[in-house]
Amino acid sequence: MSARAVYVRGVGAVTPLGASWQASLTALASGKTAVAQVTEFDVQGFPCTVAAAVPSPLPSCAEYRCPTSIDLDCAPNLQLDRRLALLLPAVLEAWQAANVSAPATRIGVYLGAESGRAPLQSILALSRAAGGGTTFDHQQFGQRARALTARIDASVVSPAAVASTIAKLFGAEGPVQTLSLACASGLSAVIEGARAIRCGVVDVAICGGVGADVEPLMLAGFGKLGALSARGSSCPFDVRRDGFVVGEGAAAVVLAAARGNARVEVLGGGRSLDAYHLTAPDPQGLGAERAMRAALKEAALTHVDYVQAHGTSTPLNDAVEASVLQRIFGASTEAGMPLVSSVKGAVGHWIAGAGAIGLLCAVEAIDSGLVLPTAGLQRPDPKCDLPHVIGHAQQHNIRAAMVNALAFGGANSSLVVGRCR
Repeated sequence: MSARAVYVRGVGAVTPLGASWQASLTALASGKTAVAQVTEFDVQGFPCTVAAAVPSPLPSCAEYRCPTSIDLDCAPNLQLDRRLALLLPAVLEAWQAANVSAPATRIGVYLGAESGRAPLQSILALSRAAGGGTTFDHQQFGQRARALTARIDASVVSPAAVASTIAKLFGAEGPVQTLSLACASGLSAVIEGARAIRCGVVDVAICGGVGADVEPLMLAGFGKLGALSARGSSCPFDVRRDGFVVGEGAAAVVLAAARGNARVEVLGGGRSLDAYHLTAPDPQGLGAERAMRAALKEAALTHVDYVQAHGTSTPLNDAVEASVLQRIFGASTEAGMPLVSSVKGAVGHWIAGAGAIGLLCAVEAIDSGLVLPTAGLQRPDPKCDLPHVIGHAQQHNIRAAMVNALAFGGANSSLVVGRCR
């Protein structure tokens, strides 16, 4: 069987700036940022006290049509797992826009998700029940733990639970895959879903990623690593950048072998590993370069018009990514460097969902010509000499675009999308 085309049939998102992708676009286009002081819990003494959180209450699923008869209000674990609560409305938006149909066994689910976490209050309560210190009271622990079972569920700490629940809700009986690769999770999941369609494993793939890390343990952990902005701002590629800002949200795409009304298709993907350091990128960016070049090779392209960069607002990561882009595209004097922007200036870093929301920005650029800006970018670093989109969205003729996701642990993913051929 020859390789099949892979079409983007529908997209959806829940972001700190809107309860859907369409609701988020206006704010993103204006250069607005969702980064604000954390008020959901006490951040006194934290290295970074800001984040980009999805405001409460979380988006309702009531306006969307679920493909199965399951009552969304009673969906399992929806109230327990914030990852699922963020992702389900995004998937429903994408599914409704896609208007696809396929046998259940020909629908796959490919999602990027990190492990969930039980509420911190419950973890502390269990710790106290265990006696704390060097003692452990089994009887007391058993008595108190039973009272906490309504707040702690096995699914909440499982990366696989989100994809499995989505598959159940959508009646998908094909392959279900969860990728947990830190910041490369969501984009890697889309690459795997596209490859499954291309080689005939499935006809429809529900793909995307979700990040739900605006909570004390993650802010403390990233802060201890020195990865967060002490200034409290996300400004990718700016001379003032000093770290990223944690964000949360979900982005989903429905891919299909049938074109339907699609105007954008997945052209190629590439993945690699730096094999260099757990939290720092290879200073030369060789792993990232391999992923980008692999995506271009599979797409049969040497140039794109736009890059939705990983652009985390960390000093080293932004400079490395910029140098790789310059190496790959800088020699093409006739075509010129592609436009570059990063959505993380507006919605923060979603970790497992970062690449997925970046993909939606690239799809939008091709579909409507709207190239979103890098919020927070005011004074580009000379070390990041790129054609940045600053201030407000711009209209351009975008025929092909690249999305990058460069993760802790050295995992790299790059995806190229373009107009339907």
